[in-house]
Amino acid sequence: MTISNQKAFDSILSMAQNMLRLAAERAQSPVTPEMIEKELTKLSIMMEDDFALVDRNAIADELIRRSSRTMGENATLSSGKGHVPWLDAERKKGWTYWQRYSEYMEARIPWTALDALDVATDEVLSQLEDPTREGAWDRRGLVVGHVQSGKTGNYTGLICKAADAGYKIIIVLAGLHNNLRAQTQIRLDEGFLGFATIADADELPAVGVGLIDKDMSVRPNAATNRSDKGDFNTAVAAKMNISPEQRPWLFVVKKNKTVLERLLHWIRNRVANHVDPETGRKLVTITDLSTPVKMSWTSSVTRISNMNPRRSTS
Repeated sequence: MTISNQKAFDSILSMAQNMLRLAAERAQSPVTPEMIEKELTKLSIMMEDDFALVDRNAIADELIRRSSRTMGENATLSSGKGHVPWLDAERKKGWTYWQRYSEYMEARIPWTALDALDVATDEVLSQLEDPTREGAWDRRGLVVGHVQSGKTGNYTGLICKAADAGYKIIIVLAGLHNNLRAQTQIRLDEGFLGFATIADADELPAVGVGLIDKDMSVRPNAATNRSDKGDFNTAVAAKMNISPEQRPWLFVVKKNKTVLERLLHWIRNRVANHVDPETGRKLVTITDLSTPVKMSWTSSVTRISNMNPRRSTS
């Protein structure tokens, strides 16, 4: 497919998907093949030149694929001990990272799945503590999903929402090996950072969500990169000095004793003692346990700590 044909295909697909969403809402029913055919017929009149460049059947097949998946409702077991409810519609106004991630995923999964992802990540985020809550607190949880059920996409969405809510330091413990860590970094480059974390590059090209929102003022910071040797290390730590600011920092590191001790030492000495008096230091740690550590687990662990300069965080 030529570039012009691909652009026409993508343009028609995007427009058709929006029309189908509205049609499904009006009919209060799931999207059907008949509904797809009806909306494509309308669109073929509006976009006659674009339709001349594409295979209509291929577009219909892609729309059926995007509309046919379903996601079951998530179930939650939780304790409200020490937790203060905080997440509401008012708090979610003006969120940037989730908005651009939602637009990015809209072209990759059916909107029914995207809506379910929105609900599921809201549920997890609501169980975390409000990053603006004063004092020392610690909140932990376990999220379990089937193999190949979209766990990485789920915690990427959670990271975006956590950053929108005000968490400033986000640590993802990803895999036991360099290649697994690098793969996770690449996914988060696309879904959260918006740029390719290429080591020693003069310019970092926009990728994923960065192609949707090019506002540099909200561009997150990256402490690791996508190369196999891009893990957090002493040389990187020596150059880094996080000063109070609005943009969050992302660390994607291996589950390795030396790496984790190095990171913990850096946090205690470089971050915990330099807390923004107005916003504080809010830390989210997500551990992807899909790789075997003596036992094979399929889950994500989310840990949240309000970093008090007088209180160590482990």
